[in-house]
Amino acid sequence: MRVAMLRGPTNRRPTTMYTIELRSHRPDGAVALRSALADLLDRLYARDGALDATRLKLRVVSDAIVPPEHREGAAPPLLREDHSDGCTITLCAAYVEQALAGDADELMQLVHLLHRELWRSELARDATTAPPADSVAAQFWPIVTRMFDEYRANRASAWSLPARADLLLPHLLGLLEELPAACERALSAYRIDGDDHALAGLSMARLALLMQTTAFSLGYLAGLGRSVADIAPEMKAAIDASLLGREWPRFAALLAGAADSAGDARLLQLDMLRTRVMAVLSNMGVPVGVDESGHLRLDVSADWPVAADADRRKPH
Repeated sequence: MRVAMLRGPTNRRPTTMYTIELRSHRPDGAVALRSALADLLDRLYARDGALDATRLKLRVVSDAIVPPEHREGAAPPLLREDHSDGCTITLCAAYVEQALAGDADELMQLVHLLHRELWRSELARDATTAPPADSVAAQFWPIVTRMFDEYRANRASAWSLPARADLLLPHLLGLLEELPAACERALSAYRIDGDDHALAGLSMARLALLMQTTAFSLGYLAGLGRSVADIAPEMKAAIDASLLGREWPRFAALLAGAADSAGDARLLQLDMLRTRVMAVLSNMGVPVGVDESGHLRLDVSADWPVAADADRRKPH
């Protein structure tokens, strides 16, 4: 087994020992596995002095780990559970063993997954909980806060990315290529069955996925200090020509502004981000309106104002 060689100074040691529980039907390599994980975590915390090493409890299990709400499908490589005094990260033992015995990129992928989850736990202590201003904002606020959390965690953990990481940019471009036609199909179905609940639910789900992927990529880019044009000019051109083109630099600026501020200043940045998210829903080809009571409504009628414009006209 090998241990990740993390770049940067490693002269700071954690103030407490980790609790590493190994639950495996194959105990022969337990000592080596425990030692390798402990050394890996020591190096990770030494490289990233902003993380609190006292918060982690690590458990490695041999059986597939499945979230309580998902009992079917492929098991994830790790799960995190936050507590008032820290977090527990449960790793799939088979995944850990494969990473430790694999090539450098496999090993760094394990390091990065751990690093990102530790940051997600750290940032959960600084959750944004301001209540939305109205019923329209309430429907978009979960998307905005998820974007913000994803952006911050990825920005903070970007330095541990494997060399061949694609920052999810190809996946983002795939979504941008598929969404217009998918939204048109949903509108065609709505014109037939008039099921506005189905249209609204599907549209919001697609918007949430697109926004999370966007924040995911922007967080890594910010952490690396790079732009899409630096990585692949053709990707930059594709984003510019997509339904996200006008909003991409705005998202980058608003997420960075929110991450670098606090209190009311942060909430203002996030509220501005919300209006841009609402604009993307309209850019997706989904007719978005606000009724007289201020509630969000999706309709094919041309009489409805788009939500982003209506929101800007409302008094705050």
